[in-house]
Amino acid sequence: MGELSIQLTLTSKFPWGYPLRFELQPFCFLDPTMSSSPFEIFRRNLKPLMVLLTLLALFAFVVLPALDTYLRRGGGSNSDPVVAEYDGVTLTQSRVARTTQQHRAVVGFLSDLGQETIRRGGVPQVPGFQYDQESGQIQSIGIDANPSEEATINTMRFYSEAKKAGFQLDDTMVRTWLSRYTDGLLSDNEIGSMLMQFTKNQMGPIQLYEQLRMHLLADLYQRSAMVGLMNGRLPVSTPLAQWRNFLKTNQSATINAYGVLVEEYIDQTDESPSKSQITEVYEAGKDLLAYPNDQDPEPKFRRPDSAKIEYLVADLNEFVEREKAKLSDEQIRAEYERRLAGGDFQLPVEEAEEAANELEAMETEAAAEENAEPAEEAPAAETEEPAAEEMTEEAAEAETETEPASEETSEPSTEETPAEETSTEETSTEDSPSEENAEEPAAEDSSMIRSRDEAVQLVALQEDDDADNEAADAEETNAEAADDDMELGDGLDLGDEPAETKPQPFEDVRDQIATEMVSETARQKLDQTITEVYGLMRDYFSEMAVHEGNVAVGVSDESDAPKRPDLKAIADQKGLGYGTTGLVNRVSIGDDPIGESYGLGQSLQRRGAPYYAMMFGAAMQDGSSIPSQPEFSPQRSVDLENAKSYVSWKTEDIEAYTPELEEVRDEVILAIRTQEARNLAQKAAEGIAEAIGQGKKLADAIPKGKEANLHTDLGPFTWLNMVGMMQTSLGNVPELNAVGNEFMQSVFSTEVGSVKVAPNAPQSVYYVVQPIEFQPEVEQLREQFSQPQQRFMAQLIGDDGATNIIRGFFETVNERTGFEMKVGDDR
Repeated sequence: MGELSIQLTLTSKFPWGYPLRFELQPFCFLDPTMSSSPFEIFRRNLKPLMVLLTLLALFAFVVLPALDTYLRRGGGSNSDPVVAEYDGVTLTQSRVARTTQQHRAVVGFLSDLGQETIRRGGVPQVPGFQYDQESGQIQSIGIDANPSEEATINTMRFYSEAKKAGFQLDDTMVRTWLSRYTDGLLSDNEIGSMLMQFTKNQMGPIQLYEQLRMHLLADLYQRSAMVGLMNGRLPVSTPLAQWRNFLKTNQSATINAYGVLVEEYIDQTDESPSKSQITEVYEAGKDLLAYPNDQDPEPKFRRPDSAKIEYLVADLNEFVEREKAKLSDEQIRAEYERRLAGGDFQLPVEEAEEAANELEAMETEAAAEENAEPAEEAPAAETEEPAAEEMTEEAAEAETETEPASEETSEPSTEETPAEETSTEETSTEDSPSEENAEEPAAEDSSMIRSRDEAVQLVALQEDDDADNEAADAEETNAEAADDDMELGDGLDLGDEPAETKPQPFEDVRDQIATEMVSETARQKLDQTITEVYGLMRDYFSEMAVHEGNVAVGVSDESDAPKRPDLKAIADQKGLGYGTTGLVNRVSIGDDPIGESYGLGQSLQRRGAPYYAMMFGAAMQDGSSIPSQPEFSPQRSVDLENAKSYVSWKTEDIEAYTPELEEVRDEVILAIRTQEARNLAQKAAEGIAEAIGQGKKLADAIPKGKEANLHTDLGPFTWLNMVGMMQTSLGNVPELNAVGNEFMQSVFSTEVGSVKVAPNAPQSVYYVVQPIEFQPEVEQLREQFSQPQQRFMAQLIGDDGATNIIRGFFETVNERTGFEMKVGDDR
């Protein structure tokens, strides 16, 4: 006789986290005293066998489909993809994310540590630390303060390069760096305690030291390679480069321009390029992603990830109007009376009368326009005269009634005027020197704090005391002047009297009251409706996941698929809007209204990820990454500016792919013909430029019938616009089509009256440009450039030569180490 005891343990990721254990009691497979019939054996062991079969069925129908779905959607062995490779090192997603999280914690900790050091009277003594005294904010902590996935990858690979180059930092040197960072005011135990408290015991000194060692050595390696190219974090530029940068942001041009359109020359090109030419162009562009409205003229044929999207939209304004329609006039009037009794809807008499007069005038004017006829214009003018006389008499009576009041108030006002003028003059005289003094420190670099000795600190304290004494004297003087003014007359008491008010009419505020009465209810109903619809869509997504798992293991087929919710019918039923998109990608979705929405933020004051990132995935600036959503996975988003809430999903999802040549043959041929058309358009533009002599106007040389392509007196515009520290944008010429740097180079390198040819950024138009004025004059620009602040701003833009050298350094390191970034290949 043989006995079999089975114990089955299932560990599931349920919220309670306990494993599920099932134990089958021993049963007999073979007993000599019993019948050897298989049916008899099955009958006697029916109960344990049924339990076993039930468990196997649960495992097959529940666990396996869920496991299969999890694995196919990024779980299991594929849940930790490789994001970068260099020099034989493989960086996985989890490793980079973990390091980025530690970097973020170290940045926050060093910021708090720096603030504590300053609070204790010290100043961090490490290179790169910057503190703004005016705002009391730390601007730089000495290491990279912008954690991100890409920054982590670069830090790790340059840390590796630094170690290969022989750079080393042991724990003693890192501890010394921390001691200088705290200016010797905090002990190692205090630093460790602050670290454990800030990170909630998630990081200790070992992790902190490793992070600092990695960032300091990576930064040291990069700075050592850029000696002579960077001054700290500012690019080094020659005086000539600074002058050129200054001209780009301060010199403006006014021009005439004539555009030669490339598309007009397509018909003059070869319709059947050679096979070798087609293959060459296809191979060059087959792996380059082609997005709509791309300004790069280089041919691109790779298809980006795209999808068809179905969505429902709830407009808060519509919900408000529905709730307002439920209110009766008595309810609104009762609310009006209640709030009126509480002091709401009160306007000064003058404003109330002006509003009433304006409303009456508008109604009168509207009635006159409706009733007036052209033939009656003359008689109407005659009938207006008596009315005018009556109004004159009424105005005279009103003046007679108001004269005593004006006479009574006129005397105090004439006595107050000299005092007010004197006070104003004294104030302006006293304030002028202080304003000049306040502007002087602005010229200095107040954002940088250097180590100070005790003498400097004493001087600073003495200056603060003098400033306090001067402020106290000024307050005393102002108080005395105020007392003197109070003695000048009783007229000063008039300003303290409350102005006479008049309640707003019910009709004027009826809509406002109704809106305020129902706004919260409408908002709750909108959220309830969206949540309900989202739940229906989420249930379908879950059911589909189980169904796909069942189909994968062969226990179900497509006929068993759950019924997809009819969103259009749901929209009609619940008063929502309904919409669909064609095949869109992360760029073209911006043309649809839903593309303006954002995901739900973590708090009321924050928006979530942009809609394109929600649906198609993206790497975020904080180091996190958003995965691309699968089909029928519902997502909620909001458009706060337009008070709209969305719930949407993909109904068709297409991953990025490279099409075969036959699929894009027409596009390849068009790209070849477009390039040939560009050459023809450029030659035509150069021919027009050659026909224009010095002093001759551009308008005299353009072909007949092409006057619409001529633009005159464009500008003034600058080459670059400063939009922030070390940030610029290309000058704007809205009348022309997408001008770029090559266009600006041609404009600002051409003398007034001369002409030059330049394409726009996508090379779809070749412009013949003729500058007619540059402002300001060169002498005035040189005078401005002599100011240190102007040269500093010009230095921030950088030098193209130094930028190219830096770019070459990174490219060399990438090539030598075989660096390959695999984050966002299709993004």
